[in-house]
Amino acid sequence: MYRDIIMQALEDRRVLDLSYAGGAPFAVQPHAILRKPDGTEVLEAYQVSGFGNDTAEHGWKTLDVSRIELASLRAERFEPRRDFRPVSGGSGLVTATVLGDLAAEM
Repeated sequence: MYRDIIMQALEDRRVLDLSYAGGAPFAVQPHAILRKPDGTEVLEAYQVSGFGNDTAEHGWKTLDVSRIELASLRAERFEPRRDFRPVSGGSGLVTATVLGDLAAEM
């Protein structure tokens, strides 16, 4: 599991290179981990390069953490996107964010 690498990326505001669910590698700016009511953890991230499974090169992605096949940190850092709004509620609970104010390792 790559949760520790994702947590490091959130804390350091570092770009992640990912391989996901058999797709081609791509790079994301991780912004939050959300735990859904069924216990599934998802990564909310903004894709900055490469092509994901939906073939979109850039934009917001919600990725099931258990389906991440490879994750590595880049040296590249980023500033949190202004359009990011972590949401806890019926869809799940934010357990960690890039901003660190809600970060709680589970």
